[in-house]
Amino acid sequence: MLHNPASQTMFPTLPVDRILDLCSHGDKVDIAPGEAIFEEGTANYPFCIVLEGRIRVTRRIAGQETLLVMHGPGQFTGEISILTGGAAIATARAQGPAKILRFSNEQFRKLIAECPELAGTVLSAFAARAHEVDSVTIQQDKMASLGKMAAGLAHELNNPAAALVRSAAGLRESLVRISNLGLQYDSRLTDEQRPVVQHMQEYLRKRASDGTMLSPIERSDREEALAEWLDAAGVTDGWDMASALVSAGLTRECLDGLDGELEPAALGAALTWIEADLSTTELAGEIESAATRISDLVLAMKQYTYMDQAQFQTVDVHVGLDATLRLFAHRMKKGAGIEVRRNYDRSLDKVCAYAGELNQAWTNLISNALDAMRDSGVLTITTRRDGDQAVVVVEDNGPGIAPEIRENLFQPFFTTKAAGEGTGLGLEIVQRIIVNRHHGSIRVDSRPGDTQFIVKIPFAQPKDHEMYTHESDSEREAALERV
Repeated sequence: MLHNPASQTMFPTLPVDRILDLCSHGDKVDIAPGEAIFEEGTANYPFCIVLEGRIRVTRRIAGQETLLVMHGPGQFTGEISILTGGAAIATARAQGPAKILRFSNEQFRKLIAECPELAGTVLSAFAARAHEVDSVTIQQDKMASLGKMAAGLAHELNNPAAALVRSAAGLRESLVRISNLGLQYDSRLTDEQRPVVQHMQEYLRKRASDGTMLSPIERSDREEALAEWLDAAGVTDGWDMASALVSAGLTRECLDGLDGELEPAALGAALTWIEADLSTTELAGEIESAATRISDLVLAMKQYTYMDQAQFQTVDVHVGLDATLRLFAHRMKKGAGIEVRRNYDRSLDKVCAYAGELNQAWTNLISNALDAMRDSGVLTITTRRDGDQAVVVVEDNGPGIAPEIRENLFQPFFTTKAAGEGTGLGLEIVQRIIVNRHHGSIRVDSRPGDTQFIVKIPFAQPKDHEMYTHESDSEREAALERV
């Protein structure tokens, strides 16, 4: 939904004295938990004012029951279709035990005619809600068309994406076998030395797959120490090898273990094999990772189209963030101008979430940050705890977002990019994923040189989340209980 459920224009709260005046005209009715006051498509249904409890108003959108608003004490519902003469466009049910003041169509129209003050309040809300219905209907049609396109695209991509994942995994295994076979025929190594080199290869392959991330300073220090050791050992091209070897997890201490087992010529041959093996294996791993990411994105698209098939699971947000960052590796390569800083709280509990959808949210936020910095700047990802919520902050040091633009950032089809560069759906999808699907929140803090998108997600999802509740004054509730 596009509306703000706290809007007093669209969802006004009647004063207690006005409700007391109306009690002689309507019927006070107790509503059991889950009982419907009216249902979508129903004709000739009542106008209701909530006296106690909460009334949940929902509408079926794309086959799902979608929460529109939660009415609290003093608020009313049911006026749109009564005034238009049409059927109900939504369903209203009691969230728990509730009490309402109910008016028939005839009673409601008589009140409107006899009470200008009430008529003004109701008609103003009617106009705002009717306009909202029109806006939402237009957006639903657009999103339905996009959903059909996404479903078709996901179907067509699914099989080749899965085949690519399998082929990439097979390619990596084949490269390992080729490297092991080739090593047996390298005349620069003796039969006694080959097992030593092969053992080192297998050790480094495991180190390279553990996902350990180094800061730029740590990487530079390791490369320099390793290159100096190779140079002192008489290995040619040591400085060129150092980067790939460090990426695989090789340290100077690892090479110290080879001291005495391989003479300089054999050591140079061994490291040449190891460096080539690790480089090709790393490239195959990147292909596999990218192919897996494509497959994951296809799955995420299916989840958007067939939401009832999506499953909650416990998710480590860091795994998803790192996977998403790898997706943008081509924009963050050495010399590309992007520095990534990870300020992770590794002690953070896992969250209960739709994993594929969270990754889609991270993808959109990180992509927007890179676009804002024009692929040159510092991207900082921070995680921390805030009570019973996990906090993820995507921060960039780009030019910032103008205040007049921020209020429209999450509106569908709103974009500041040139035609053909953006659809205006990225942040709307993020909001839908974080707020609607995961009952979290997202806000933006921005000034020149520092823009932060701050996402909060509960660690545990409530069984029955009241997303759009209205805070009511305790005195009002107490007064209405006496009505």
